[in-house]
Amino acid sequence: MKKAAALLTAAVMLTVPLNAQALDTEQAEGYARGIITYEKASNGIKDSDSLFTGKIAENAATDSSDWLVIGAVRCGLENDTAEYYSRWKNRVDDKYTHDAGLERLNATEWHRAVLTCLCLGADPSDLSGIDLLADGIYDRSEDKSLGKQGLNGWVWALIALDSCNWKTPDSAKVTRMDIVNKLLDSQNDDGGFSIEKNSGRSDPDLTAMTLQALSPYRSCDEADKVISSALDYLSESKSGFDTCETFSQVICALCCLGIDPDEDERFSDLTDSLISFSNDDGGFAHEKDGSSSEMASAQAMLALCSIERLRSGERSIYDMNEGKPSQPQEKSLAAAVEAKEVNTAAPHIYTAPSPLAHESQLRVWLIAALAACGVFCVTAGLLLRKRKEKTE
Repeated sequence: MKKAAALLTAAVMLTVPLNAQALDTEQAEGYARGIITYEKASNGIKDSDSLFTGKIAENAATDSSDWLVIGAVRCGLENDTAEYYSRWKNRVDDKYTHDAGLERLNATEWHRAVLTCLCLGADPSDLSGIDLLADGIYDRSEDKSLGKQGLNGWVWALIALDSCNWKTPDSAKVTRMDIVNKLLDSQNDDGGFSIEKNSGRSDPDLTAMTLQALSPYRSCDEADKVISSALDYLSESKSGFDTCETFSQVICALCCLGIDPDEDERFSDLTDSLISFSNDDGGFAHEKDGSSSEMASAQAMLALCSIERLRSGERSIYDMNEGKPSQPQEKSLAAAVEAKEVNTAAPHIYTAPSPLAHESQLRVWLIAALAACGVFCVTAGLLLRKRKEKTE
């Protein structure tokens, strides 16, 4: 199977010609498919089976597996998520039953769960009575605040909240505006962001994630200035990028902002750099010349998907609202925040079979079976009654 993966990756690179862009869209899809081939091979999953079965399904609700789900589903490369959903849902239920939640302090566990839940076709605001949005974002107690784990708690809270333009209730302990202002106020003097403001050097990964969170507000003056400074920081510090994950996060950030990295002189070498982490087995390594890893491959998948979605005119990687994206209009920050206060339940997103449809079908079959049993019992009763009447 490993040999097949290597041949597939080589074939993709030989048959897809380069155009003016450093990474052709078809090539991006080819590398994404190579990651799926690598993941199946390394996890003992048959080529004909869904990626989200076997060992990967067994690790549902963990970092690397969930990011694989998000990337592969948003790329449109996998839609058979029934087994993964079942195991993911069981693990979430178990966590709530035994630990009263997904994690004691780190709110990002809920934020990833919100995104995963949506990609699995379920509603994170009502997951059999569990509200991942309330528990992970706007209804957290002071001793478990979003900032307990640093800036990334605020970053992913906003990404999760904006994933379906979720409306925060009037009783929210933390509002969308609170989160946006916190991010805007956390910029370091060099333009980047770090776990704690001005706590040493800025971190390019966290800066890129913050840009992803702020991207829906880029038409507002307050956010535009912060975003421009952060982009300058990333451009000036890119020579120090040394991991697949960093390149992946920066590419995701650019695409969320509507910037094609291959068409911006400041970042035109980023996609070539990302591909330099790929291996013959289809996977991506954390560091150059290293062995492929699931986390690096999952992050690369998100970046490749972001490029595809940008060039095809689709919504960005974490924007799971319905319809085509519209160009951001200049407006005040208050107006932009208010415009995101829309949904109290998840809109219908995917037409492909989802776990919810699967469960609904099971319910239909169960009801049909019960009805058939009922008809059988009534019919049998009538026949016995007639036979008894004849004998009498």
